[in-house]
Amino acid sequence: GEDLEGKLFRHPDYAPDDEYYMFDSDDLWSDGAYVLLGSDPTRVFVWIGIEFKECDFNDAASCQAFAERATGSLRRSVYVKEGTPVIAVRENREPDVFWDYFVL
Repeated sequence: GEDLEGKLFRHPDYAPDDEYYMFDSDDLWSDGAYVLLGSDPTRVFVWIGIEFKECDFNDAASCQAFAERATGSLRRSVYVKEGTPVIAVRENREPDVFWDYFVL
């Protein structure tokens, strides 16, 4: 894949000080959810760990609804362009493009 630029946050901590730098796959913990704001093209990936409790991991609609809520929370601290696509990503089912934002 290509090297893509993004900002990573662990839900629900979206203040600028909470941003991860030089993040890799080890930063994603199964009991959490993480929001990755990608640029060029602008899109939001919301990664949901298998043990995360705020949505039903096995229900795609539940995960997507959570992803939209998390993106709404992110918008309170970080600028996200209107109409930006929001993509729910479940642990162990990540699309290859998701990993293009990571160091490893």
